[in-house]
Amino acid sequence: MCALPNDLKDFYMTTDGISIQWSIEFDGGTLPIGNMEINSISSVTPINQSIVVSDDKPTLLDIDDLSDEEDLRGNVKPHFDEKNKCFELDSCLGFAKVCLVYKDIASVGVTDSSPEIWLLDRSLRWAYLASSFQNYFRMLIVHLGLPLWQYRFTQVGLSPETKQWFNLYAPSRVDECVEEHENNTSEENTNTKQEEHLNQLDTNRVFKGKSDTMKTQTKQGKKKQASNARTNTSTRFQGTSGAKTHR
Repeated sequence: MCALPNDLKDFYMTTDGISIQWSIEFDGGTLPIGNMEINSISSVTPINQSIVVSDDKPTLLDIDDLSDEEDLRGNVKPHFDEKNKCFELDSCLGFAKVCLVYKDIASVGVTDSSPEIWLLDRSLRWAYLASSFQNYFRMLIVHLGLPLWQYRFTQVGLSPETKQWFNLYAPSRVDECVEEHENNTSEENTNTKQEEHLNQLDTNRVFKGKSDTMKTQTKQGKKKQASNARTNTSTRFQGTSGAKTHR
């Protein structure tokens, strides 16, 4: 009950999916590198359609966070419940899933909301990729289908091997990735400094009144003890003197 967006509908009216693979000659053989793939319409299946409540089998709902968690860019992450529907567009050679995600599914009628493109990795973590299929398709072409290029937009980042292929065939993408990483790092450092500034606790100032009160009470206690000691000593000497006189 989800209507395809116009850009994805136009794509499937043109071709029933794509699979473009390219390779290089390396060490006397052929080494596959790039893989640009979009599933056929029959393979665009929901990844959370098999949710069945069972007492002995875990489901995706068991690991789902019911709160609307946001990523670093403020995008609300998808859920595995009935309010979200996720369809697989690319299996990423088994290392992840590029998904067409519909949010806020209505209980009745056909959902025609604009779906987003998200990456679901093997640890079942979501990473935002694009706001529409058209934007994702452009990203796919720009990144030449290099191995796991989608991880550039995750907290994990690109693997060292993938970075080498990027340096050879798409160095501009690496430069942009470095700039984004530096910007994110500077923002995190700024936020950390602000939190440290806000969370600074000067115990000397906070407990100043209590400390002064304790010091005053201690001085008064010491003075009282000294006064009692002098009184006791004087009384003892007076008693001794009286005993001698009586004798």
